[in-house]
Amino acid sequence: MAKTDKIPVELTYEQAFSELESIVDAMENQQQPLDEAMNLFERGQILSQYCTSLLENAELRIKELNTSKSALDKEI
Repeated sequence: MAKTDKIPVELTYEQAFSELESIVDAMENQQQPLDEAMNLFERGQILSQYCTSLLENAELRIKELNTSKSALDKEI
């Protein structure tokens, strides 16, 4: 499995999502020993939570920028 040694904070969203896709593919299409399947599942959960957090932060930033823009538009 690629890049499983990296903690998610060192990964970009794209890298984390790509690794997550690889994990899903491996779990769906390959027979895994139980220990390996559990390790893949755990890593997938970590990556999923990390990706969700990045998306929520991006959404919050967009809302803040839109709010700031609206405030500036009202002043003009």
